[in-house]
This record gives sequence, C-alpha cells and structure tokens, in this order.
Amino acid sequence: MVEDDILWRGIHMNSSFKPVGSQNAPKWHAITEDLERPEHRYLTTPLVRLITSGTLPLPALKDYAVLRWPFQAHADPAMMLSHACFLSGKDIHHLLENVYDEILRPKGEGDHPSLWVHFALKLGATQKELDEAAANPLAEVIGFSRTITHYCRSSAAEGLASWYADEEQLPEVHGATALALRKYYGLDDDTIEYFLEHVRADLDHSDASEELLETYINSDEELTKARRAASATLWAWREMHEGILRELKILHQF
Repeated sequence: MVEDDILWRGIHMNSSFKPVGSQNAPKWHAITEDLERPEHRYLTTPLVRLITSGTLPLPALKDYAVLRWPFQAHADPAMMLSHACFLSGKDIHHLLENVYDEILRPKGEGDHPSLWVHFALKLGATQKELDEAAANPLAEVIGFSRTITHYCRSSAAEGLASWYADEEQLPEVHGATALALRKYYGLDDDTIEYFLEHVRADLDHSDASEELLETYINSDEELTKARRAASATLWAWREMHEGILRELKILHQF
C-alpha cells in the first residue's frame, strides 16, 4: 500500500539528519541532538507505548480520544500565527500553510479537528462527551497549548523551534500509531485518517521548518533560546499524555 510507504517514511524520517557534530552543520542542528535524547522521543511516552503495542484497552482508547480532544477543539489561528510578526513576508507562507492544514480547511474536507472527532466517534465516543471534555479540559492538555503559545509570542527562533520540536516527531509517532491501530485494534483507514493525514502533512511541515530555522537562528543567544523552547515543548507534550494516562488509569482501573 502507498499509505504503508508513507507511514514507514514517517517512522524513519529522523534517520536522515546530518550528525550534529559535523563541521559544516548549521547552528540549528544542535536542536536535533536534543530531540534524539530518549526522554524527548514521543514514542517513549508510556501512553504512546501502550497504544503502539496494542495493550491499551479499547474502552480506554476511546476515552483517550475524548480527553485529548480539547487540544484540537481550542486550536487558535492567532496562537499558531503569533510568531509571524517576527518573520519576513516570504517566510510567512509556511505558517499559513500549516494553519490551513491544521484548522482552517473547510469543515469536513480534511480539517484536523473534524478528523479527530471522526476518530473519537468511530471508537464509540458521543458528541456530548467531546463537548464536556472541551468545556473541562485536563490542565496538562491546556498546558501544552500554552507552552507553544508562550514561545511563539517570544521570538522567531523560539516560536519556530517550538513548532519544529513537535512537528519533527509527529510523522514518527502518528505513523507508528496508525500501524498499531490497524494491527491491534482492527481499525480501518477511514477511522484513522487523522493519523494518516498528519504523517503526510507533517513530513512537509518539518522540512519547511528546517529551512526557517536555518534562516532565523544565527547567534549563540538565539540558539540557546531555541533549544530551551524546543525542550520545554517536548516536556509539555509528554506531560499532556502523562496527564491523560493518569486519568485513564482512574477511569479504567489498570
């Protein structure tokens, strides 16, 4: 299947990086060294490991879809574009493409919030459950969004690094998740389209982000700020999933 090729490309995409210690590597490549630390890899997150190994019970998978929904429900174009003010006109195009893919596509035409709702509903969630979760989100879920917002409003280097830290890993983690949802949970491609679409889109987003990082990280000070932003974003993502896992353990007693 063509989709399988895309998923495996997503899972193995980070193997193509030039070694950070390479003499000709640009400054921003130091961020990739940070991303390779085991504690920073999304695939090592306990909840993700439960899903990708097929050991998370199906009812808990449904509630995972509900509890994570507020991140999609509260996605804000203003937040996603807030670091545009630090970029030159020609470089804003990438941000606009990203925002369009994430939340501004017409509803029902591949917009990511609708794809997540579709995933949750196919797992047995109700619209009422999703609405209640959006109205009462876990603190860790909102914390991830606020972390990205903070750095996007700080500087070009910090905003770009925050987005890159997340986007660089999404093809890998979504590819592995999609394969597991097929293999262990018997879900069809229509149900898991959210994950398939993210692998396709974020492979392109990550490549574009690398070009921008090379443009806007030109000093040691900018690099230090960018690395701090990337690291904080990665930890906030882990905290979001650890918070969801804690709630799932309470709900399902495992």
